[in-house]
Amino acid sequence: MKSSILAELEAARLVFHALLDSLSEEDLQRASANPAWSNRQILFHMLFGFLLLPSLLGIALIFSRLPSSYSRRFAALLNRLEKPFNVINALGPQGGGRVFTRQGLRSSFDWVHTLMMKWVQALPEAELQRGMYYPARWDPLFRDYMTIAEILRFPMR
Repeated sequence: MKSSILAELEAARLVFHALLDSLSEEDLQRASANPAWSNRQILFHMLFGFLLLPSLLGIALIFSRLPSSYSRRFAALLNRLEKPFNVINALGPQGGGRVFTRQGLRSSFDWVHTLMMKWVQALPEAELQRGMYYPARWDPLFRDYMTIAEILRFPMR
């Protein structure tokens, strides 16, 4: 399973780079299919999913060692905070897309990609099957319970 996650992370890096390289500066500024965001803001939102991985992985590694009731309560608390999360999730890319340059998007992606490749390589295979309850109302890709492998694959989905 580790080898497939590593391959998916590398494929995601190549796709992100290809997408970024395929867009001119004018294309980056244009409105995306989501009229609230430019293409640059969409790219930042994609990057943001990867930037969250170190924190999500750290939290999962802790909660996966505790009784499941702890992560179930934590997920329930986070589900109650769905509205503030949605505001941050909508405004974050708008700001990030204005601040991050093409090179900033690329270097940030490469930094988190390198970090996650090292973490996955260092994780024992059995760790990938550990998991925790998740705030499923935060994102349609989140499920009520997610393994570490599923969390690592989240931004690629």
